[in-house]
Amino acid sequence: MFILNSGYDSWQIRNVLVPDPSDPDKSWLSCKDDMSNCNSTQVEVFDGFMDTMVDALKVVEDKEDWGLFIDSCFTHCQSIFGLSWNSAISPRLGNKTIAEVVGDWYHGRSQGVKEIDCEYPCNPTCNSLLPT
Repeated sequence: MFILNSGYDSWQIRNVLVPDPSDPDKSWLSCKDDMSNCNSTQVEVFDGFMDTMVDALKVVEDKEDWGLFIDSCFTHCQSIFGLSWNSAISPRLGNKTIAEVVGDWYHGRSQGVKEIDCEYPCNPTCNSLLPT
C-alpha cells in the first residue's frame, strides 16, 4: 500500500479543520485560500494537523511493503495532475518527484519508501501553480 498526501491538504483545511460555519468572523478566510496569508498562530494549527497525521501513520513505519510521500505543500489531489505528479515544478522530497518515489516503491527499487516533509513553509519545491 502507498499513502500519498499533503500534510497541508487544502481541501481538508477548508472543509474539515476550518469550515466556514466555524469561522463566523472570517478571520481564517484569506489564510484558507493562501497559506502565505496566515499568521503564526494559524500556521501552528496547521503544523499540529500535519503532526497528528504523521503520528497516526507511525503504525506503518516498520512495514517494508508500505510507502509514504507526505509533503508540506498547500494543495489537494496531487496524484491526478501531471503538474504535481511528474513535471519540472513537481514537489520533491529527497530530490524525487511523487512519480519517482511511487515508482521506486512499486517496482521494488527501494524497500520501505517513507518520505515525510518538514513543516510548512520549508519545502522550496512547493509552489503556487499546484492545484488547490
